[in-house]
Amino acid sequence: MPELSPFIWAAILAALIIGILAGHFGWGKRWPTRFAKLHPDYLAGLHYLVTEQPDRALDMFLRLMDANPDTLETHFALGSLYRRRGEVERAIRIHQSLLAREALAPEHREQALLALAQDYLRAGLLDRAEGLFQQVSEVPRLRASALDSLRGVYERQGEWQQALDTYRQLARIKAAPPRLVSSHYLCELATAAIERGDTHDARRLLREVRRETSPFPRAAVLRAQIAANEGQAGLAVRLLRTALHDAPQLMQDQLPVLLHLAGPGARDGLLAELVAQAQSRDVGELKRLVFAAISADLTDAPPLRSAIETVFTEDETLHEVWRSSALIKGGSGDARRVAHEIGALLVHAEKFRCSECGFAGRNFYWHCPACHAWDTLEAHAIVKLG
Repeated sequence: MPELSPFIWAAILAALIIGILAGHFGWGKRWPTRFAKLHPDYLAGLHYLVTEQPDRALDMFLRLMDANPDTLETHFALGSLYRRRGEVERAIRIHQSLLAREALAPEHREQALLALAQDYLRAGLLDRAEGLFQQVSEVPRLRASALDSLRGVYERQGEWQQALDTYRQLARIKAAPPRLVSSHYLCELATAAIERGDTHDARRLLREVRRETSPFPRAAVLRAQIAANEGQAGLAVRLLRTALHDAPQLMQDQLPVLLHLAGPGARDGLLAELVAQAQSRDVGELKRLVFAAISADLTDAPPLRSAIETVFTEDETLHEVWRSSALIKGGSGDARRVAHEIGALLVHAEKFRCSECGFAGRNFYWHCPACHAWDTLEAHAIVKLG
C-alpha cells in the first residue's frame, strides 16, 4: 500500500468517521444541525486527526467508545485502517478496548477477536494470532475467514501439514483457494521427506500432488531429484525436460542441474533441442534460455551462438549494450564477448522478481518470502552498467 502523507491520512480518517456517523444517525439535508449536536469529544478527536496528532485522537476515540455504545462501526473501521497503514499498535489498542467492554454483544466480541487476530498477524505475533484464529474458527459465520487466515499463519511458520489440514477444512466448506496451493503444501512435505531420506513417503506425497494438480512442474522437479539420488540420470533428465516445458520460468534455476545430469557429451545436443523449443514459442522464452545460459557461463556453446545474437538484436536494451560495446572496442561487436561481460555482472545480480509484490533476490522461491504468494517469482535480472 503506498505511503500517504500525514495530512492525507488524517483527511481520509476524518472523512471516514464523518461518513459512518452520517449513515448511522441518518443525516440528510439537516446534517449540519445534527453535526452541531454531536458529542464535543468527536469534534476534538477529528481536530487531533487533521492536526496530525494521531495518538491524542486515538485516546479521544477510545474514551468515546466507553461513553457511547453506538460507535462500534466507527472503531472497527478505524482499527482496520490503522492496521492497513501499518500502525498495528494503535489497531491493537482499539480492538483490545472493544473486547474489554462488558456489555459487548457476542457477535461484536467475535468480530473484535477476529480483528485482533489480524492485528497480531500483521505485527508478526504468530502464536497469538494462531490462538485467536483457532477460537474464531468455531464461529460459523466467521469460519471461512478465520480458517483462511490460520492457513496463512501455518504457511509463515512452515507448518505444512497443519496448513494442508486447514486447507482441507476450507475445501469442505467450499472456501479453499486454488488447488495449486495444496499441491505446494504436499511438495513442501515431500521435500522434507527427501531431506530425511524417506523416499517412500516422498513418492506417496507426490502421487497425491498428481491427483490434486496435473501437470505440476514442481512435482516433476522433485521426482527428478529422487531419480538422480537413486542413480537414474536418464529418468531425471526426462522429468526435468518435462518441468521446463511446462514452466519455462524455471530455466534459470534448473538449466545447470539439467546439463549436469545429462553429462558433457550430451550438452550440445540438449542445448540445441532447448533452443529449437524456445524458438518455436516466442522470443521471450528464447531470452529466458539465453540469460540462463549466460548465468551458467555457457556463452561459448555452439548451439547458443545464433540464439544469443537473436536476443541481443531484438531486445532494445541489450542491443544498445552490444552497439555501445562495438563503438568502444572498435569493429562490429561480438555478442559472445558482451554476453561474457554481462554474465560476470549477473553473478551478483538479483535474478528473480515476484510479479505480485516486486520482491527481488538471487535465489528462486516457490513461495515469495515477502508477500507469501505462490508461483510468482519469475526470472529477472537488471544489469547495471557503468
